[in-house]
Amino acid sequence: MAQNQGLGDKEIVTALLNSHKLGANALNNLILESVDPNLRQDATQILYRTYQHQKMIWDYMSSKGYYQVEAAPQQDIAKAQQQLQQGMQ
Repeated sequence: MAQNQGLGDKEIVTALLNSHKLGANALNNLILESVDPNLRQDATQILYRTYQHQKMIWDYMSSKGYYQVEAAPQQDIAKAQQQLQQGMQ
């Protein structure tokens, strides 16, 4: 009979990261659809803190080797930055 080892560190932080991503999406929709400026401002502040927490979780996961990403080529990054700048004008 196999013993239940429970959730490991990787599974817990992965669930936490996914929860933050889901929360950020919900907050973004709330902000985009809010009419009340005070609600919109509060939700924006919470979304910013959610981004900060998500980054902390991701940094932890990355340091443990749980979340590995391949760096984009510098040429692709420069192209994306240029497109964003053009879109903001």
